[in-house]
Amino acid sequence: MRALGLWSLAILAAGTASLKSNQKRVTDAPTRNINAATNRYIVEVEKGNIAYMTRQFAAPSSRNSTYFRQFDCGDIFDGLVVETEIDNVDTLRAVHGVANVWPMKTVPMASAMQRVKAAPEAKYHNYSVHQWTGVDQLHAQGIRGKGVTVAIIDTGVDYTHKALGGCFGPGCKIAGGYDLVGTNCTNPPSTAGSGNKMKADMSWKGTLTMRNDIQRTQIKTLWTFMATEPMLIGVAPDAQLLSFKVFADNPWDTDEDVLIQAFCDAYGAGADVITASIGRPNGFADDPWALIASRIAEKGVVVTISAGNEGNTGPFYSSSGANGHSVLSVAAINVTGNPNISTTDPSAAPIPALFTSWGPTNELLLKPDIGAPGFEIVSTVPDNNFESMSGTSMAAPYIAGIAALYISKHGGRELHGPGFAKLLANRIVSSGVSIGWAADDIDLDFRAPPFQVGTGLVNALKVINYDTQLSFEPFSLSDSIQFRSRWAANITNSGNQTVIYSFELEPQAGVEILDPHYGIKTAYQLEPLRIVPKVQLPKHLVVPPGATRQVDFIFDFPQSVDDDYLPLYGGKVWVRGSHGEDLSIPYGGAAYDTEKAFDTMFLGEPFITDWGANWTWSFNADKDRFDFIELSARLSYPCFHLRWDIYDSYWTENHWQFPPVVGKLGYVGSAATMRDADTFWYYDPSRMDKDQTVSFPLLRVPRGYGKHWWFGKLANGSHIAPGNYTLRFAALRPYGNPNISDHWDIMRTPVRNIQVLPYNRTNSTTH
Repeated sequence: MRALGLWSLAILAAGTASLKSNQKRVTDAPTRNINAATNRYIVEVEKGNIAYMTRQFAAPSSRNSTYFRQFDCGDIFDGLVVETEIDNVDTLRAVHGVANVWPMKTVPMASAMQRVKAAPEAKYHNYSVHQWTGVDQLHAQGIRGKGVTVAIIDTGVDYTHKALGGCFGPGCKIAGGYDLVGTNCTNPPSTAGSGNKMKADMSWKGTLTMRNDIQRTQIKTLWTFMATEPMLIGVAPDAQLLSFKVFADNPWDTDEDVLIQAFCDAYGAGADVITASIGRPNGFADDPWALIASRIAEKGVVVTISAGNEGNTGPFYSSSGANGHSVLSVAAINVTGNPNISTTDPSAAPIPALFTSWGPTNELLLKPDIGAPGFEIVSTVPDNNFESMSGTSMAAPYIAGIAALYISKHGGRELHGPGFAKLLANRIVSSGVSIGWAADDIDLDFRAPPFQVGTGLVNALKVINYDTQLSFEPFSLSDSIQFRSRWAANITNSGNQTVIYSFELEPQAGVEILDPHYGIKTAYQLEPLRIVPKVQLPKHLVVPPGATRQVDFIFDFPQSVDDDYLPLYGGKVWVRGSHGEDLSIPYGGAAYDTEKAFDTMFLGEPFITDWGANWTWSFNADKDRFDFIELSARLSYPCFHLRWDIYDSYWTENHWQFPPVVGKLGYVGSAATMRDADTFWYYDPSRMDKDQTVSFPLLRVPRGYGKHWWFGKLANGSHIAPGNYTLRFAALRPYGNPNISDHWDIMRTPVRNIQVLPYNRTNSTTH
């Protein structure tokens, strides 16, 4: 049974204090299959063209797409989902009225471990995580989230659980929601039986009721809002909840279009806060889900998304939706000690959960934003039980709960306007308390950097009660070439006395990330370093009551660093008020040239497995199950654009044109490779379908190993004809211009004169 707690919004006491080394055994499982692409595409339509595009794809003579759907996103997004066997990114972008195209990817559901059959004993209440964050004191003030609506996007909710009110609908704690997928995500409601086209009204999103057969299976609940267990009180126990179910019983994956529609539905339902404990490694801020989450935040809705559980992979492995602008990416903190006991024991101090994913984004934007308790958290599971779980899935709803507390006291977007979500995100981020370094070893002489935990452990008292408001963008300094030195922030004093603010730099742990064999070090290889940039800080700033003043900061690029080892550095700028209020702004950058550092995108040479001297294939897997091309490559850095193109044998690189057009300059087409090949050891025709393909180019590919099986199918749906061909496999370098050949890292092994034999023959080479 699927545990209910990954998006549990109540996040409670974590049983007893435990050794930090135990973190490695109780986390959400990391994701597999770094590409996870499908033959579906998310298409954004230019404003005013949605009706035209809908007719175009609905016409019987149109692009022969298997089906399409139109998103129902109001003023957030005009777009379609298209499944096609004859198009790829290049051809869809060329359609009149198309603004952008993303290959759609699957997103896995993380699993959690370490089950507890009943709630912890009362004595464990003294070790509640709320004592670390100040939530317990806010509850004592009567601030409990009343009147706030929080939307949970995840696996569903067991509303019969006594801790969640035991009912569903108006007047209940679980007031409503949608089931977007039914029991089988591969065949969601209302998508079958409509010929070559599917309805464009998104009617598959279901109803407001949750069926018993759904709510009893792989569902998760919201602990952050639990109110009926006095020992396990949630962050915002009086908040009202909406549940949007985006994972089916089988398979335990969902698709990006489902997530996007769920966010749009939550926005349309009037949610004040939206939270999701979902994601996959991506690292690009223009991912479609991240983009929609950003647009919703721009409308004033607070959005929190888990940072991911791939911490062992090291830096530059941030999670998809959480990368959005003004979206709060939440890291997990281990707070299993007692904050009321003075001790020098490192095991009692808050440290990063070792599994929490590292940033920054691939554009060198600071992520994650903030940390919250996420290790050994007790949450609800079906049948009135409880489990102890770990993961950033526990941390994201904790921040959503704090947002609900703020809104219940100070009002939300209806009162403050569309800029409210940005305002509250700044309050939450600036509240962070610095915590000790932990990657492999614990070293409390260093502070965990913003690339790992944002500004640190959230302080809810600062968020709700401080008179000082900072308005800022995180100081993402970029690298040595694109270094941005000048930054500004606004300080608002909403109190009734004049405040003098002073400023202080807190350098945090720097790290050298170069691994000569794998490109970037894993977290367990990282060692903390002292890397301190010079910063021109104001001596002080006087802000009268009710006034706002701008303050400027000028950073110098750090000196005395060895850029050959690819150092990252970061920390915080503290803003300290004479009335005792202390807040901070994160800064961070790369002390190297990204383009130079990752000029070679491929670690080692991409290779075709067991190719012989003749390099001939007939792609007849019915006769010879090894008669296909297996191409493997390891990316040293996340790749925005990965191509596998086929040209006539005479083609050379000086003929490069972007995007290539079939029939021009010798271009034959892009390869369409078998889906999910990198999850299998070998091809087994009895249980795999080689016709389930994904067409190149692939976009926004995480760093790491990828394997591609090509059976001769092209992106336009045709099968390559017998003849001699040139193969071009290439990755666009960071910040590269795709129109310029030199900006691509191209497979150098000779791949000219690859011969394709007639289909009824068998490859003469040994594979």
